[in-house]
This record gives sequence, C-alpha cells and structure tokens, in this order.
Amino acid sequence: MKLDDLVLALTVSLLRVERERWLDVLTRVETELGSGWTLRLLEVPGTFSVGARTREGQELSLESWREVLDGEGLVSVRAMDLGGMGPGELPDYVSAAFANSEALVLDVRTQRGASLYQLEVGFSGSSLITSRQFVDFARAQPGVERVMEALSHVITDSNLMNQRPAVSPGQVGTYLCSREGAAVFDLVGSDLLRELQAAVLRGGRTVVIAEDFRSFFQTLDPDDFERSLLPPERLAEFVPSDERVYVSGEDFGRDFVALVEAQPFAEDIWRRAAENLNRFQGEGAAPYTAESLREFLKTAEGPALQGIPSGNLMEELQMCCKAHGAELVVPESLRERVSTAGPTKEEREKDPGLIPERERLRLVPNHSGYQVYVFNALKVARSPLLSPRGTPDTRAELLQSLREAEDFAQRKGSLFVEAFRLARVVLEGTGFQLGEATSERLAAVREVFRGAELGERAWEAFERRMGLLALFQVFPSSEERLRGLVACSVADVFGGMGSWNDEFFESDEDQAWYERVTQRLFRALREYFVTVVNAS
Repeated sequence: MKLDDLVLALTVSLLRVERERWLDVLTRVETELGSGWTLRLLEVPGTFSVGARTREGQELSLESWREVLDGEGLVSVRAMDLGGMGPGELPDYVSAAFANSEALVLDVRTQRGASLYQLEVGFSGSSLITSRQFVDFARAQPGVERVMEALSHVITDSNLMNQRPAVSPGQVGTYLCSREGAAVFDLVGSDLLRELQAAVLRGGRTVVIAEDFRSFFQTLDPDDFERSLLPPERLAEFVPSDERVYVSGEDFGRDFVALVEAQPFAEDIWRRAAENLNRFQGEGAAPYTAESLREFLKTAEGPALQGIPSGNLMEELQMCCKAHGAELVVPESLRERVSTAGPTKEEREKDPGLIPERERLRLVPNHSGYQVYVFNALKVARSPLLSPRGTPDTRAELLQSLREAEDFAQRKGSLFVEAFRLARVVLEGTGFQLGEATSERLAAVREVFRGAELGERAWEAFERRMGLLALFQVFPSSEERLRGLVACSVADVFGGMGSWNDEFFESDEDQAWYERVTQRLFRALREYFVTVVNAS
C-alpha cells in the first residue's frame, strides 16, 4: 500500500474513533507505527507526520485537528474519489503513478458544515535554512534592492522552465514564503545564495550574517583533499584549483615546452615535471629525464600525447613558480590559449561578483529530513460532480478485474500473475481468518496459499503486510475490512519502472488487451479501496 493511501485509511479510522476513546487509540496507533511517525506534531526531524490545513491556512497536527473538529461538533468522516485529475491524454493508471493525480479526498462534516480535504505530501528542505528564513536573511543585506532583483532573475528563470509564473523583485519575499516558493527554494536555493552574495559584492559591500544565521552557511575549499596529499614542506607551493592554468588547442606538447622555456628557472621545472610523470610510468617503462621529456614534448604528435597527464604538468609548472616566488610568464603567442579555471585577479577587479569557489557561501545541508502528510481544505463548493463513483458491488468488480489481469498475465508469462492471484485469494479466502494474526491462523493461511499454487514470493509479500493487519486491528476493523486493505495493498501494482505499468507487449492485440485490463483493474481497485476505507 502506498504511504498516501495508508495515511488516508488511517486518518479516516482515527477521526471516527469515539471522543472518549480518542487519546487511548491514538497512543496505541503511534505505538504500532513506531518512532518514525508522529501524529501529535508536524515537521519533526526524522519522522513522517500527519495533519491538516484549514481553509484559513492554519496548519494543525492530527491530534490538534481532531480537537478542533470535536469543538465544531464532528458528525462524520469518509473517503471520496473525485476521479483521475491527470492530463487528459494519459490513462488514469499512468497519470496517477507519474503525476500523483488521483483525487482521493476526505469528506469531513461537522455541525458547522462540510469540507473536502485533499492530501498533500511535503518534504523538509534539503538545507537547514527555510525559505522564510532566507527571505529575512536577504532583507538584511546592504543594497537589498539589488539583491531582490538578482533573486527575481533566478526564480523567474527556473519558474518559466517549469510552467510557473515569473516573480518580480517586489514579489520575491512573499513568493518564497509560500508553499510553492518553498519548493522552488529547495530546488534553486544554492543558486539564490550565490547570486545574493554576488549582488552584495558588486555593490562594494560584504554579506551580513547575523549570529542567529551563522549555522546556516559554510564555505568549502574544494581542494582540501588534494592539499592533504602534499608533504608539509610543499604546502606553500599548492595552487588552488580555480587558479590553475590550462592550455587549449591540439598542440599541447609544443605549447608546454614554450611555456616552460619562458620561465627563468626552466631547468628546475623540467626536473620536477619528469619526476612527477615517472610516478605514473608502467612497470618496465624507461623513466623520463628532464632532457628526454623536453625532447619528447617538442616532437610528439597527437596520439603519442594521449597518455600524458597534461593537468599534472601544468600544476607542476605553477607550483614550481610559487616555489621560486615568481608569477607565471606567458609568452604573447600563447596568451589566447592559456586560461584559468576560475576568475583572474583582473577579472575580479572588473567584476567583484565573480567569486572563487573557496570563498563562495554555501547552504548547510539538512541531514535530519522529515515527510509531512497534510490534508488541505479545498476552497470549492460542493456540487453533484463531487460525488462518489462506486459500482453497486465494488468487491465483485475488483475480483472480476483481478481474474482478468491474472489470466492475461498467466498467458503472457508475467511474474505479476502471483500478485493478482494473491490479492484475489486474500479477498475471496475461505479456510482462514485475518482478524487475529496468531501462528495457528497463519498456518491455515499458508495452507490455503499452497492450494492456490502460490509460492514463497507470495508468502513473503503477504508477511510484509502483517504490520498493516496489526495497525488496523487497533480500531478494531471487521474481517472484511482487513481482507480488503491487504488485498488492495497487494493488488496495487501501479507505479514507475519495474511496476505493472512498465509492461509492454509487441503485438498490437496484446498491448490493447493489456491496456484494457489495466485500466479496469486500476479503476476497480481505487473504487474498492474507498469502499474498504469507509467500512467499519
């Protein structure tokens, strides 16, 4: 069972519990779920949490939401299926899997009225700072108008590529504090911080980081590992990666010779370059000397140079310059082909916003993430269109669709045949009861499975659902409801790569049969799931 379906079924069950038993049942459910879940708080690091957002925008934990509903005189809670809401050109079973478009909602009625709540899934940010805190940080910077303009460009560029609206400088603060803006911040937060820093520097100021915000930012030296490999006596020679020079073009050998010969200590460079390359020479190969390396590079053509680590030679050249306390001399003929990885001193003087990697501010990552399921109140009026779509007997329809899918999978040799058969056997099953998961009852279930020609994979899949049984026995649930929840969990084969959705058949006839069977199964599964969730 997908987590959002589990949350829907669980929330319906919990909100239906009598008021006087509510806290006791809530505690028992939390015990069954374990420490990875919380129903009393939202956005707790390292957990899944459940809550609701009212029409007024107030976000409440499940416990607090129940208290509010009780205060309004809670009358009833049920699940509803508004039908597929994905792109019209996609079948329901595809759009639900890839676009999360299945509109399963809660219909909650109190003495004050009725509301529909659609489940939304939220994730903690990838960095410690929230988008709202980032807005406060941005507003505290000198030249805030320039900063907001830079942030506007980054957000708008990202939004236009993802069918979202442009955001003006004056809208940046409000936008980043919205739910959509928080999601965009999680996507482009690093880019926003880089452009903020560049905008402040271009204004001739320095970034202001208040004490409360220092833990959100860090600088990283991309060369720490390389530097650690050098002996202490050579650390002063180390060349940061963004200061290293490279030679472009197809004649590296002769260009490198010209660069070395332009330095007043060329002989020292050749000696060190030869020693550097000799570390990579294969067993039995003749070692380079300063003279042989010079002659080789002067005469070697393209293919012969492919095994030469040009980056090592250029780095050794620069390190030797630093050892002699000299700037690299670049002959006029090579100036257009010699460039640095990062901005030069001259380029930084012209544009202070060109930030070396080791000076660039970075967001501190969030290693204690959370996932939150929020039932969001829909701001729509009730209408005849928003009504349940069940068949007279959703169980019979699901069984028939499972038989069809099983027969087709059997004919085509698909491994999914066991999933369809397992769901059907659980739903139809005679000879066993799921109401009490004792060892004796499990033995009876296993015997039924053997008779239905279900193997070890099916048994292991069933055993993984035992936690689901234990969870819904807390309420308690009828035998029919328990069977239905387990069967729906097993029969939900819809998803991405590796799922039933990923099947493809070469003949047009088989593919058409597959699509018809799949659409019927998906719709029957969703309708029966709603029936089971609403059952007692």
